[in-house]
Amino acid sequence: MTNVMKTILLPTDFSKNAWNAIFTALKLFYDLQCRFLLVHTYEPELTNVLGDHGEKRLGAIYQSMEEDSKKKMDEILAYLKEHHRNPRHEFKTLLRPGDLIGEVRERIKKHPVDLIVMGTQGASGAERVFLGSNTVRMLKTVKNRPVLVVPKTFDFQKLNHVVFPTDYTHYYEPYELQTLMDLLKVWKSTLHVAYAAREFKLKPAQESNKKLLETRLKGFKVRFEEIPLEDNLPEAISDFSETLRADMIALMRHKHSFLENLTREKVVKRIAFESKLPLLILPQFL
Repeated sequence: MTNVMKTILLPTDFSKNAWNAIFTALKLFYDLQCRFLLVHTYEPELTNVLGDHGEKRLGAIYQSMEEDSKKKMDEILAYLKEHHRNPRHEFKTLLRPGDLIGEVRERIKKHPVDLIVMGTQGASGAERVFLGSNTVRMLKTVKNRPVLVVPKTFDFQKLNHVVFPTDYTHYYEPYELQTLMDLLKVWKSTLHVAYAAREFKLKPAQESNKKLLETRLKGFKVRFEEIPLEDNLPEAISDFSETLRADMIALMRHKHSFLENLTREKVVKRIAFESKLPLLILPQFL
């Protein structure tokens, strides 16, 4: 187990879904030294600042939103202080006007960030701020850091089985797999490397990449699985994960990959936003 402190970003809009993502992160990394940064951004609706005295009204709205956000963030910290007494964990907060994705990107440029954990949907109605469409935007925009997407109804208990879909067409760098390997190590999980295809004969390049992946994962509990593919790839992976009673799906970022299909808006709403399992999106470094 590593003693190096991890920095984990927790974007929140104070909704139940954001709370669930926070709880999942705290339990998932319970035994690791972590600094959790709770991030909230706020921006008024344009219709609220149009018309005469718009600039003055805008200033008042921002001040009101800032005060409300600080109050809610203080409530989160008070709750965690009372109910989450883990000496390995510390908490910081970041409140900013503006756009969440822009703020996260700036943070990554200037400070170490090991992981971003988000819910799949935010609050609804008047309190809606960002966590639905912004989860999709985060996946599309922040590609050099791992992102963990937590379904709104997911109740994390353990990490026994992780499904890792691949077609063996890509070379895996150790640092791309680091977050996954950290979790496998601390939970002593079994990793199911899942190859979904209509036929399973591998080309020489695929064989080479599979052997390299075996080397990268040496020392971990790994099973190489073959999943017959009849029609829909995301559905095949989801069905396999459900049958296995998996606790997480880990995905790599590569062109023409399962993830690239997944992050198309309609597919995300149908698959990711309805997924019963957290999705760990591993980074891609170019």
